[in-house]
Amino acid sequence: MVVNRRTSGVEKRSAVAVGGTSKAKKRLIVDNAVVADMRDLLARHFPEIPEKTPKDRSRLVVAMTAAVVRLSDQQERRVRNSERTLIDAIESFVADAADKEVEDRIPPGVYPFVDLGRGEGVGELLDPAEAKRRLAEITVSVRLEDWAGPVAGPTEIERRFGTSRSTLHEWHKRGAVIGILKGERKHVYPLAQFVDGRPVAGMAGLTKVIINPRAAWRWLILDKPSIGGKPLDLLKRGDITRVIDAAKRDFSGW
Repeated sequence: MVVNRRTSGVEKRSAVAVGGTSKAKKRLIVDNAVVADMRDLLARHFPEIPEKTPKDRSRLVVAMTAAVVRLSDQQERRVRNSERTLIDAIESFVADAADKEVEDRIPPGVYPFVDLGRGEGVGELLDPAEAKRRLAEITVSVRLEDWAGPVAGPTEIERRFGTSRSTLHEWHKRGAVIGILKGERKHVYPLAQFVDGRPVAGMAGLTKVIINPRAAWRWLILDKPSIGGKPLDLLKRGDITRVIDAAKRDFSGW
């Protein structure tokens, strides 16, 4: 049955009814009208979810809310005193029920809903000459060393580290070092990637993930709080797996 109650003179329908004859068999029967109200509430306060929120999802929210509402005063005080434990338990239960680990789930609200149906398109097509002209108008020239740090060509590398040109060429070919094109055909090599004259371990794996050498080097030397610092520093500490995994997350689909 559905239980009716009055609050402040206004008749309100109960969110749930209690079914079953024994304590062991008691269960909550969620009222469909309340589920519809919950769908509207979720749509107003969580714009990132699809407009047509699944009915079953709203039913789950109502059931959990009703379970809390039905607590006795003593039970409510206990819950308030261990709110973090309760939240952890709910997350664990929902994750287990969905057959997924909690840490693999995307927290609600982190990524806003994107409407893919909007946009102005790519605009007019330009011939290469006009495109270069327009790009030159808005481009600011920056010296390579200003963003990449100290770099050196093959001659300087050989003088500094005793590394022959053929060895450096082989490292570059295998992706064990990052060579950045300077000018038309000359490659220079950021010095920070060398440890005791040899390429830092893990670089070959990274360059297979981030193909563009400029993008790879820029990514390596910028601070990345999600992994605890600059990826290059982590490579030098031997934390190769963490860096490669982060690169795969950032550059998947490139």
